[in-house]
Amino acid sequence: MHNLLNIDNMAFDFQGEADLIYADCIYESLEFGWIEKYWKFLKYSGIFMVQTDYHSVAQMKIYIDSLPNSNFVNWLIYKQEWGGTPRKGFPQKHDDILVYSKGKDFYWNKDNIQIPKKTAGTAFDKKGTGLKTPCSVFDDLGNFSTVSKERIKTEDNHNQKWQKPIKLMERLIFPFCPVEGLVIDPFCGTGTTGVVCIKNGINFIGIEFDKRVYNLANDRLRKVLGDK
Repeated sequence: MHNLLNIDNMAFDFQGEADLIYADCIYESLEFGWIEKYWKFLKYSGIFMVQTDYHSVAQMKIYIDSLPNSNFVNWLIYKQEWGGTPRKGFPQKHDDILVYSKGKDFYWNKDNIQIPKKTAGTAFDKKGTGLKTPCSVFDDLGNFSTVSKERIKTEDNHNQKWQKPIKLMERLIFPFCPVEGLVIDPFCGTGTTGVVCIKNGINFIGIEFDKRVYNLANDRLRKVLGDK
């Protein structure tokens, strides 16, 4: 099942249960009613994941902590070096990603996201695999280049804002959602979540209110489905 909807995410109604909900939300907004709504769509043992930044991460964590059966799993840092530098203070060059489960017995498959160890082939590589689970600061993914082939262009040939790279979404989805599970993305944007799900046998429901951005995502996902 793969479904992309051009509606207000607060108008979405759903009778099933999602294995994972990922939301790359409006970072400056402190209106969290959508969180409570989508928490109810999450199955017990499912994963709820919100990507934001310093504007709202503190308030958001307090809010999600208060939800029924809320279990904090990780505070992830997605680091990029793009953007300006302030006259005073350290430049903000990362997003915060809060990961929660509903209940404590959540799905976890670390084998899907192993990366090379710097100590591979030495005495410190005790398991001898040369691999490890990435830490909670994602500084190994690199910058999402403005000239990347992944970049989705608008009608006037500019990069669509706020697009997330496939590598990031693979790392977020693969360890927490099994094949044939269901991911819901209520702020779908250009559809990167859907691309990763479709290519890897995971069911997907995406919601995007902006008609122009929805059309970009719809075209993108149709091409991915056509390649399968």
